[in-house]
Amino acid sequence: MAIFNAGKEGYLLARIDGRQVLFTSMRLDRATIPEGLYCYDIRDSYRLDGSFTEVRPFVEENHLGTILCREPFPLAEGGAYTPKKWGYCGGMSLEEFRQGQTGRASA
Repeated sequence: MAIFNAGKEGYLLARIDGRQVLFTSMRLDRATIPEGLYCYDIRDSYRLDGSFTEVRPFVEENHLGTILCREPFPLAEGGAYTPKKWGYCGGMSLEEFRQGQTGRASA
């Protein structure tokens, strides 16, 4: 399983239940996550259809991607958050996101 440096990846800006996040389909090395950002993995459905089934601290099976966010997700007792609404909003760099820039987001 390959793990990548967060500072060297390209990202899509996305929104999950009103929260702006950066999304990459890669697994990120947690040691490379900039201070002040939270990192979660996204679990795909068992149909592997690209749906954001769960947000978890780590996903081994059915890994769809990894997100970075400015605030933690409220995880349920089992350690997961189940998104109700999500969507992609375009591209944004890690530095732009860290500086607090926002993009157009509809989800």
